[in-house]
Amino acid sequence: MKEELLHFIWNFRLLDLKGLKSVNGTPIKIFHQGELNKDAGPDFFNAKIEVDGITLAGNIEIHVNSSDWKKHGHENDKSYDNLILHVVYNYDKAIEQNTKNNVEVLELKNYLDEKVIKKYNSLVSSSYPLPCSKEISSVEELKMRSWLQRMLIERLESKTEYARQVFALTQNDLSQTLYLMLARNFGFKVNSEPFELLAKHLPLTVLLKHSSNLFQLEALVFGCAGFLNNTYKEKYVQQLQNEFEFLKNKYKLKELEVDLWKFLRLRPANFPTVRLWQFSMVIHKCPELFRNPENYNSVDTLHKAISHQHEGYFSEHYKLDGPKVPVLKGIGKNSIGNIIINTMAPFLFFYGQQTGKDKFIEAAVECFESLPFEDNVKTRNFVKAGLKFRNAGESQGIIQLFDTYCKNSRCLECGVATNLLLK
Repeated sequence: MKEELLHFIWNFRLLDLKGLKSVNGTPIKIFHQGELNKDAGPDFFNAKIEVDGITLAGNIEIHVNSSDWKKHGHENDKSYDNLILHVVYNYDKAIEQNTKNNVEVLELKNYLDEKVIKKYNSLVSSSYPLPCSKEISSVEELKMRSWLQRMLIERLESKTEYARQVFALTQNDLSQTLYLMLARNFGFKVNSEPFELLAKHLPLTVLLKHSSNLFQLEALVFGCAGFLNNTYKEKYVQQLQNEFEFLKNKYKLKELEVDLWKFLRLRPANFPTVRLWQFSMVIHKCPELFRNPENYNSVDTLHKAISHQHEGYFSEHYKLDGPKVPVLKGIGKNSIGNIIINTMAPFLFFYGQQTGKDKFIEAAVECFESLPFEDNVKTRNFVKAGLKFRNAGESQGIIQLFDTYCKNSRCLECGVATNLLLK
């Protein structure tokens, strides 16, 4: 038996409320179970009960065993002197503080619905990745979608934590915050760290000064990334080296170690050299994304800002001085969706919080709802359980639900599992 389960049972009144008696045989009636307290102090505030015909209002403390009172150190805490009831699953020891303050003790184990306990135990002991996979399809669609909407907001809140850290690092510069976030995302996990380091080494202000000149942007980006330190045969790459040497001295730029960039087990289209060029193209074709990010608040405008066809040297090279390949296309549809989901929508959400403009928070949610449902290991657990979903907002909600609740057996805090336990 876990104390969290007793809180759940008490909160939802999942016990036989008729004929309740304390361990002393005193009749008890529960008018209001109180409000669950998740902070320090008694477990339930503002309860209303009747003890032996006398109505009492106040706080209630809950334990698995009555002896847990001393284990939790309540005997030295004055905030427990004004309890109206001590609720326990098992009464194994009389508590002096309860006796002194005339607090009755209610032992629950004879009043509980064993079905609830059995169902809870089956959930937390399940070997399935999704503990409630056999029952989840019975949850009403409206309740499921409502919970996933809440999970989406929770996920957005967690994603914006990185934005808050970057915002502080950039001395509250929203444009620079977006620049660092977007750069990290262009690394797509494998190269996210070097991409972020590059953005810290190469100021956005410098890139925006040269945004109209793609050749100079390429020199700045590949030079600061460390890729122009080698000896190359191709004339175009040599020209990039010469241009970077001039710009490096002009702006006092520093280069990364080229070994930071990872190519191993990546498809050529995902090579960091390809992603660096695609990132350069965003700055070249859409510098306004960084100057006025509030104008890019829908999937359509963001797609146009991010999606650009390869041109010039990088339309036929995966690497500097590498062999020629068939004409490369622009960044893929799935990659654009990834960037919107993991950077642009969270940034809009954060932007709305910082400016106090709710329309950007709403725009962030609309971005998720405009993108297709994501197929991955986590979302498949729910699809296999018989559920149907509509968009990336719901798949992001599922990811948050799975990572935060399912993996950690937090069933009693989950709206879906709660719905199943209350049936």
